[in-house]
Order: sequence, then C-alpha cells, then structure tokens
Amino acid sequence: MIVETVGARRIDAVDGRDLRRWHIEWSKPLKEGGKLRLAAARMAVIVLKNALTFAATCRKPGCAELRDILGKIRFPGPRPRMEAPTAAEIVAARKAAHQLGHAPAALAYALQFEGAMRQWDVAGKWVPLADKKPSSVIDGTSKWVGPMWSQIDENMILRYTPAKTQFTSGATVALDLNMMPMVVEELAKVSADARRGPLIVNPRTGLPYRNWYFGEVWRRVREITGIAKEIWNRDMRAAGVTEGRQAGAPTDDLAKQAGHSNKRTTARVYDRDRLEAARRVAKARTAHRSNAE
Repeated sequence: MIVETVGARRIDAVDGRDLRRWHIEWSKPLKEGGKLRLAAARMAVIVLKNALTFAATCRKPGCAELRDILGKIRFPGPRPRMEAPTAAEIVAARKAAHQLGHAPAALAYALQFEGAMRQWDVAGKWVPLADKKPSSVIDGTSKWVGPMWSQIDENMILRYTPAKTQFTSGATVALDLNMMPMVVEELAKVSADARRGPLIVNPRTGLPYRNWYFGEVWRRVREITGIAKEIWNRDMRAAGVTEGRQAGAPTDDLAKQAGHSNKRTTARVYDRDRLEAARRVAKARTAHRSNAE
C-alpha cells in the first residue's frame, strides 16, 4: 500500500506534511461512501515507523530525523474495540464448532477464553520458509509455528512464550488447564493417540488451520449461534480478561496470565467492562465519602 500511494521518495526530503498527506490517502474508503480505513492506515504507519527505526540503527541518512517527526504526529485512529463475547456465547460457539466437525476449533475457543490467549498463540500461524522461527511442520513454501501438545506436561500445565513477546520482553505464560472447566471438557474428547504434534489442527487436512479458514469456521459458528457479526474471534481473549475483572481478579494476575509485561495494557486494551469499572469507582468514592463524614 505504501509503494502504491507513495512510490520512491528521498527520505531526507520528506517532512511531516508528507506524512499527514500519506495518512489521508491510506485512510480513504475502498469505495465512495464507505468507512474510512483507519486501521489500515495505522498499520501502514507502524510499518513505516519500524522500517525507519531499523534504518536509523544502520545510520541511513535522514531516517532518524523522519522517525522522530513521525513519532510526534498524532494521527486519527480506529475506535477502541468494545465487543466481547459472554461465557454463554463461548459455550454455544464450542457446541457449534463440534456440529461443523471442527472439534479442534472448539478447544481453541476454550483456550482463548479461559486462558486469555491470543488467536495465533492457540492456533499458530503459517509463515514463509525464510522466517527465522524454527518449525517441523512444512507445507509447500510455508511452515507453521505455534503450540504443540508437548508443551502440556503430565500435570496439565501449558507453558508457552507469546509470539508477540518472543523477541521483545520474552514474557512467558504458564496455565493450569485443570482450573479451566471449558478446556477440561474439550480435552476429555481428545484421545491419547491424538495428543501429539500441533495442538490445534484442521480435521479436514490434518495440518494446522490456515488463518483464512480458521476465520471461515468462526463465521459459520456465528451464523449457527446468532453471535453478533461485530464480534471477532480474537475478542475471546478480551472477554476472558473482562470476566476476570468482573470476578475481582487483580489486574497484576490478569496481566501475567495474558503475558503482558505492562499491566496498563491489560486494563486499557483488554478489560472491556467499562460499566463495571465505573461502578467500582463509584462504590469506592461513596465509601470514602462516608468515612470522611
């Protein structure tokens, strides 16, 4: 998208006015009258920022200066997501996945919700063979990286390093699956012989789900259950964090479960129960006022 809208430009000749103009171009709707593509524009900015950061470390002329300018500009972004499925909807989604013949997807949903795991940390993802992550699962010109059954020990403890933190904070997560009823129910349906290789596989192919097909299964599940189309598969992680806050779980504990090195990320991005948060604040203020009197 950057190549198509910007083309070849000298970095040392670009300034903030160019960046703002590019963002407007990246945000334009695909068709007249459509919605602004703010998420796509944000992704383009992130790609540009990362490229400039790398180039600056290589002392490429003008890159550090433009990176600094880019960091000071505040572009309009998409609204924070507020959608999060309920526990009842997760139960219904798992049932629908079984009806469709996709039992592994049902296990994935349980892990995403009760383990507050990211979609790609549960189902994994396919990457080019040139990717630096090691893999023993290869199909054509791509390979798969993701969780394996071997990461669940004899005590039903799942240990993994989130893909998002693998090369940054290195934060690791340990989940006691015995404490997760939905996960236990799904695991009880998996035979001992099937517990090897990738944790989540497409029953149709015997290989891990391709990202697009995992999404297609979720769309079909939504149709069966009546779950709102605005709810994405990856919202299950936020739903898990939100339920934890509703239940009174400390943000510190939720941050550790979610693999966040900064608990503010947990509270700001993944806890979507704004109403309950407001109620907790009001309750605390009322109690404080009563004590003051």
